Amino acid sequence: MNKNIPDRLLKFSSYFLRLAEKESLSTILKNIEEMDTYIARKEYAEKKLSHLSSGSSRIVYLTPSKTIVKLAKNDKGIAQNKAEANPEMKSKFLNKILSSSKDGIWIEVPYLNKITEKDFEEMTGLKFEDFGESIRYALKEVSGNTDKKKPKNFAEVEKSDIYKELKDIGDKFKLMPGDIARISSWGAKDGNPVLIDAGLTADVFADFYEDSSS
Repeated sequence: MNKNIPDRLLKFSSYFLRLAEKESLSTILKNIEEMDTYIARKEYAEKKLSHLSSGSSRIVYLTPSKTIVKLAKNDKGIAQNKAEANPEMKSKFLNKILSSSKDGIWIEVPYLNKITEKDFEEMTGLKFEDFGESIRYALKEVSGNTDKKKPKNFAEVEKSDIYKELKDIGDKFKLMPGDIARISSWGAKDGNPVLIDAGLTADVFADFYEDSSS
């Protein structure tokens, strides 16, 4: 009998024990969902997931599965998660929702590398500044900025697929154009620019941001 076999079995047993001790992502998200406070959810998530960034309403984590979890840190975050997870809001130019909490506590999306304005131009043939200004103009009724004038390169931008689709989505779901017109809100997938932050609608803005910005 090989004397090394017991040692090997012990090593394999230890390895599988360590695997068993690691909580699956579904378990982590279920535990987060069952917690009663924003503070408790954040403290738990900080221990289980890799903190990437934090905004005024949501905390972004990288999961062991190399996906992104957006955790609401207040009621604004709940509202934005619910808006972004709307199952009817789909496009190749929007990041896909992989899973979500029914009450908006968290959403899970693919991890995408962010892009630069140069990357955007290479993918679309459009300068990002022209695209951003055109989207702000197209969605001026949503944002309430109705005195905005037509950009000088609007005629070129409005012919593009990405403009047409984002305008239609923005009108239908009342997306505020500010995030769409920021390059930091964009990543890339399959050679296309992809909007990775689509949670700020006119309703969310009116309920949570309008008073503080006035």
